Amino acid sequence: MIDTTTPAGRAAQLHDRYPSLDELTATAHQLADQRPDLCRVRTVGTSRAGRPLTLLTVGRGPHDLLVVAGAHADEFAGRAAVTDLAHHALTAQHPGLAWHFLLCLDPDGAHLADGSRTARTLPAYYDHYYRPAAEDQPEWAPAIGSDLPESRTLLHLIDELRPTLQFSLHSTDVGGTFVQATGDPAALADPFTRSAADLGIPVETGNYDTFHLHESAPGLYLMAPHHIDHQETATGMLTPHQDAGGRAGTWFAPQRHGGRTVLVEVPAWTSAHLGDTRPAEAVRLYLRTCADRLRHRGTLLTALLDAALPYVRNPDTPLLRAARTPLTALHRLADQWDPDVHGQDLLRTPLTRARLTGIDLWAHRVPVRAAALLRRAVRVAGAPAAPQAARLDHLLRDWCAQYQRTFQPAWLPVARQAAHQANTVRAAVALRHPEC
Repeated sequence: MIDTTTPAGRAAQLHDRYPSLDELTATAHQLADQRPDLCRVRTVGTSRAGRPLTLLTVGRGPHDLLVVAGAHADEFAGRAAVTDLAHHALTAQHPGLAWHFLLCLDPDGAHLADGSRTARTLPAYYDHYYRPAAEDQPEWAPAIGSDLPESRTLLHLIDELRPTLQFSLHSTDVGGTFVQATGDPAALADPFTRSAADLGIPVETGNYDTFHLHESAPGLYLMAPHHIDHQETATGMLTPHQDAGGRAGTWFAPQRHGGRTVLVEVPAWTSAHLGDTRPAEAVRLYLRTCADRLRHRGTLLTALLDAALPYVRNPDTPLLRAARTPLTALHRLADQWDPDVHGQDLLRTPLTRARLTGIDLWAHRVPVRAAALLRRAVRVAGAPAAPQAARLDHLLRDWCAQYQRTFQPAWLPVARQAAHQANTVRAAVALRHPEC
């Protein structure tokens, strides 16, 4: 469905590349110029650094749909999916539906992460990696008490549009696909599973993000505020002293207008063994091994940060703030998994092979993220911090190599990532608005 006459469409379909924000914005303006009767582009807010938050609207009707891309700076698939969905909305012209596409919720973060956009290997992806600190992530920030202009823009947009459905398009490095929703997503099972199978994407049934959510069907999860709060406290997004209040988050905001939110996750690289629902074996040893890995790597990285800090002029840069979030998660997750600490809670839950694989995947991913962010932050200090930067280079190469050996990631073409997100969005819309 991607329109290859547009800059974003050419990037995704012809060049197997995520569109840049400039290409996506140019595509939005091109559609508005070609069909001013059905399309319009407007700036709905500005970022902390003054970058525009751009909204493309396609179609007219009493039912409004909101699609949010770029909630996380390190996740690029949503840009290509927006291109697919906008073209579909324009050509199909469903009466009664107005599609609103927020092209990027965090353009400041996207600017810092742009070096990873064209990567085709994990080492290249992490060479320029950036994901903001928890308190700097607009989609989640209201729930942890951060008052970001990007968050306010999204919340105001939800109140203005009163969308029947809000879609948040997410992706990850290595993994499979799954859906989280604020309303029961069970009816999505057939179209979601069929799309994933047709496009060669494994359905992920053991992602640690979903451990505290109700599973309506394989890979389809129902979100509730208290479950989200519990999960994010466990992973370091929240601290025990913060009033989590998940209902303040942007995911649950459409509920006050009778709407729902659907999060669609896709991987950049696929991996096998993510949907094995057979009971796990040697669980205690597995959990202890993963916890020990996190503690060891967290100790190494914390020591390197402490050694480099005297040479860093500004200890409050976005990169250093960002590095501290996964560093916090390393220590907290280790305690959550260790059977001799808080891991007894996990032992009382049904642990499938997929769930243990999901834990192992996080035990590789989180330290690599922390090392990549810390390396970028330390490099800024120049020669005085060169020993720490060199050590981080070595650790990142070694940990990426282990990550690849364990999960054997296979690149998923951008058009297929986009197609699956777009298929899932369209299926959810058809279920909610069969009359359209």
